[in-house]
Amino acid sequence: MKKLILKNSSRKTVFIYFFIFIILFLLCLLFPYSCDDWAWGSQIGLDRLSTWFENYSGRYFGNLIVIALTRSNFLKAFVMSFCITGIMMLIHKLSGEQKNGAFIILTVLLFMPVNLFRQVIVWTSGFSNYTTSAFLTLIYIYYVNNIYDKKKPQYSFLDIVPLAILGFLNTLIVEHMTIYNVILSVYVIIFTGIKFKKVYIQHIAYLVGAAAGTITMFSNSVYHSIVKGNDDYRSIGSNQGIIIKVLKTYFSSIVSEGFFNNFILNVFLVGVCLIAWLTMKNQNKVSKKVKLFCSISVFVMVAFLASTFIISMEDFTELFILKVIKGILTGMYILAFVVFLFLMPFENDQKVKLLFIYGSIGCMMVPLLAVSPLGDRCFFASYVMMLYLGMEIYSTFSESVKKKCEMLSKSALVTVFVGFMYLFYIYGTISLCNNERIEAAQAASKNGSAIVQVEELPYKKYVWTSDIDERMDSEKIWAERFKLFYNIDENVKIEQISSMKK
Repeated sequence: MKKLILKNSSRKTVFIYFFIFIILFLLCLLFPYSCDDWAWGSQIGLDRLSTWFENYSGRYFGNLIVIALTRSNFLKAFVMSFCITGIMMLIHKLSGEQKNGAFIILTVLLFMPVNLFRQVIVWTSGFSNYTTSAFLTLIYIYYVNNIYDKKKPQYSFLDIVPLAILGFLNTLIVEHMTIYNVILSVYVIIFTGIKFKKVYIQHIAYLVGAAAGTITMFSNSVYHSIVKGNDDYRSIGSNQGIIIKVLKTYFSSIVSEGFFNNFILNVFLVGVCLIAWLTMKNQNKVSKKVKLFCSISVFVMVAFLASTFIISMEDFTELFILKVIKGILTGMYILAFVVFLFLMPFENDQKVKLLFIYGSIGCMMVPLLAVSPLGDRCFFASYVMMLYLGMEIYSTFSESVKKKCEMLSKSALVTVFVGFMYLFYIYGTISLCNNERIEAAQAASKNGSAIVQVEELPYKKYVWTSDIDERMDSEKIWAERFKLFYNIDENVKIEQISSMKK
């Protein structure tokens, strides 16, 4: 396939990547297994595998990943740190390896919303589907990045098989990314056909792999059950009709989880757009109409950012009127970006690339409008693409502007250091308490005790579904899986007591 990502990087850049990988690896070792992890890492996971996940899900590759990662904490930490570092590296390379770009990207990734972080980074089951699919998709986007160059792309014939395999596996992880990868592969073929009057067999290979993977995924009987409304957990549409379902999902989930909650990302995105506009608006080729509409679009972006800050400052009750206001503001924000990207005086190839990235965000979100349930984790891929969009806009700055921004970008290094120290403290504390409750439950099982009291994990908002109190009906299933995962006698009743650290 294409040259290795690191091949053209400086020694300093390689060292930075390696150092970040090591730090992430040590951090990931502290992440506890929780919730569905206990099922996948026990006999339940093997039972699902024995039926080849029939009537469970078509996420065949994602399911195999989670089965493997829940059986080795070392392997889990390695794969997690490898994928996270890989995502950072790919965005950095795609956006032209901007100076201090690695630390800007890592800052935005580290300070993603806590609810998103705990579902796609900390929680092994969530990571195995949502982070891996984003990483593998970025690999293909990086491979075809040269279609935006002026020269015709050059590929090796030997790339065909790896690309077909990549396309196949990438569509066997999570449904909305399956759909996106098919759209992506078709887009690349059409774009190169129009621009270079040529269709590449390498692009065809990825499409064939993606199509085969899509057919394989959706041939699982569970999707027939979902469409017919016979699945107790998942559904498409609603009894009130697809339009009502789409509107409800937009106002209740897309607005908050896809846009409003991403405060640090929004600061970065709006910041680079504002700087880009201030440095380009006085160019001779910018007409009065373009100035007017771009100024309005930037004003809308800044107003949206201010509203997210104000609302995040208070614990507002989600009344209907507030949801409507947030939905309208988000709609205006989305439209403002469309206007901004279309009208800004970027180079033609650069503009097409920016519109592709922005269109990708939409393609990743649109399938989510019709499905239930919908969690923060479903928006990780679009979060990554928004980050990529921001870095791509940053890459359009002139060298003089980049130099002026250098001090701000250097501050990202300090932010990364503080962020890592904070996370090590949080997850170090969680890890110690988790080990203590596992040991207490195993000791009770060995001693034949009927009841064992364990302390709930501290800083619970940083772990996805960690409570195992069997006195609570909603937690009995997790307690049963916890005991199965850690070989604890099923007759031992687990009672959870409050932690001093919240």
